[in-house]
Amino acid sequence: MEKRMKRRPGLAALFWRYLLTTGTVMVLLAVLWWGALTWLMRCGFVYPASTAANGLEVVVPALENGSLAPEQLPHYYRWAVFDEGGELLRSGPMSERRLEYARQALTGDLSPKGVFYAQYHKVARLPDGTDCVLQYDYSMPYGTAGLQRRMPEFQTCASLLLVAAWLVAGAAATRHFAGLLRRDAALLTDAARTITDRRLDLPFAAHARVREFDETLQAMETLRASLAESLKEQWAMEQQRSLELAALTHDLKTPLSIVSGNAELLAEDALTAAQRQNVEAILRGSQRLEDYVAQLRTMTASGTESEGANEAVEIRQLAEGWQSAGRGLCAAKQIAFRCGDVPAGSVTVHRVSLDRAVGNLLDNAVRYTPHGGEISLTLHAADGCLSVAVEDSGPGFSAEALAKGDQPFFTSDASRPQSGHLGLGLYFAARAARSCGGELRLSNTGRGGRAELLLPLG
Repeated sequence: MEKRMKRRPGLAALFWRYLLTTGTVMVLLAVLWWGALTWLMRCGFVYPASTAANGLEVVVPALENGSLAPEQLPHYYRWAVFDEGGELLRSGPMSERRLEYARQALTGDLSPKGVFYAQYHKVARLPDGTDCVLQYDYSMPYGTAGLQRRMPEFQTCASLLLVAAWLVAGAAATRHFAGLLRRDAALLTDAARTITDRRLDLPFAAHARVREFDETLQAMETLRASLAESLKEQWAMEQQRSLELAALTHDLKTPLSIVSGNAELLAEDALTAAQRQNVEAILRGSQRLEDYVAQLRTMTASGTESEGANEAVEIRQLAEGWQSAGRGLCAAKQIAFRCGDVPAGSVTVHRVSLDRAVGNLLDNAVRYTPHGGEISLTLHAADGCLSVAVEDSGPGFSAEALAKGDQPFFTSDASRPQSGHLGLGLYFAARAARSCGGELRLSNTGRGGRAELLLPLG
């Protein structure tokens, strides 16, 4: 593995390789381009750019001694003949602008004119006393007048062809090296998504081509393996805790049955008022412990959270049972209980779990509401969702309880004095809501706490 990583180029090496490759290709293209131009000049298809300037030594004396007429000039010259007064007598094919350049040259202004290709001028005095202004530039003319008239300007086209070849070569090299980086980036992206999706069972088999990316990929592979091992250990701990809780609940069943059975037998005897009060306290305590044991058994049962399938239940039918439970819980502490209008419709839930969840919310509200306080049960249906909210007039939830209230065994809420409960009520309420696609929300209203179950209608 170490040797493979050493052979992989780094980002700096890849950058220099890109520059050298692109530069080498451009130099080769320039050499091929120049070779093609040289071959075309040797074939006579085009002439060198200095042909017109070098030919002045021949054509100017020939014009002045009359052995060459302006009309006989080679096709790479432009010309115009003026009389002694500067009037144009005749000319070859020239644009108005170039004629104006010729007139300026006739007055002695022989400086180069134009922008892209500078126009140079030479004045020759013909035997008849007229002046012939020769106009030329430093560009590669075609070998014949026909090609010069019909074909586009050769030197510019050849230069554009070279630039186009350079651009194509640069684009090809850029695409090749960008493909290397893109492939490595895709490997890193896939690795990150694999970790995010918690698909940690398979290692990353591929290797990046760039050393820095490969090192990052190997670090992510180490992270994946560590997370997989950590989750495996966490799962084992959860399994062990579930087994221990299951064993605990099983071991508690027998002594609880003995205690509650003997207390029931004692309750049938003739007892004094103080004795009967103590027996009833034992019965209430044992009943509460049996409820906690039942909740622990539900929590440790794998895959049997609802202990049955969901079913469609009328909201009003559910509300009747919740109202009865709320009145019974509130009556013992002289707490006012009220329930608003109940909407029509139905929800698909496991009724036993949902009844237990709402019962837990009502029991919590009663536990933390002082004598003479008030508890409200509100049901509201809108946007395909049923809201079941229980509000109390107690001290409300602390910030820690708002964040962790639905976790099992959470009992550290300092704002609500603990009454011996195990911190499972809100946990089971949240589980019941999630089992049918809903959620539990905790909040404060300014006058107490609010626990709300949101359930999908249907």
